[in-house]
Amino acid sequence: MTLKVLIVDDDDIFVFLHETIVVDSGLSTNTAGFENGLKAYEYLNNNYKDGETYLILLDINMPEMNGWQFLDTIQTAPYANQVLVAIVTSSIDLEDRVKANGYPQVIDYFEKPMNIAKCESLKRKPEIMNLFYGV
Repeated sequence: MTLKVLIVDDDDIFVFLHETIVVDSGLSTNTAGFENGLKAYEYLNNNYKDGETYLILLDINMPEMNGWQFLDTIQTAPYANQVLVAIVTSSIDLEDRVKANGYPQVIDYFEKPMNIAKCESLKRKPEIMNLFYGV
């Protein structure tokens, strides 16, 4: 099983920064960046592979398809059980944190920006730790 990390954010600087941190932390060398949820959704629909786990670093506020719309849309997708999501946002709204917990794919919630420590904490999540620690 492999881990592909999708960075979904409408700010190109954050996409570049987060891709760099994901690779430098050893979380994954297999990354792709998207400017909104619609682009990421289209990518998954056309490219998902059985046996691959997709970790999505998902911003909430984006044009075309925001993070909530993306999460709502993937619930019925054939790959929904292969997708894990870490919300990565500038929102400090407690309601957003509560709402995120309502989605089975969401495994964490971070305030921007990502850093090495946050990537390390993702590696220890039960949903993917076997990819890093052989458990």
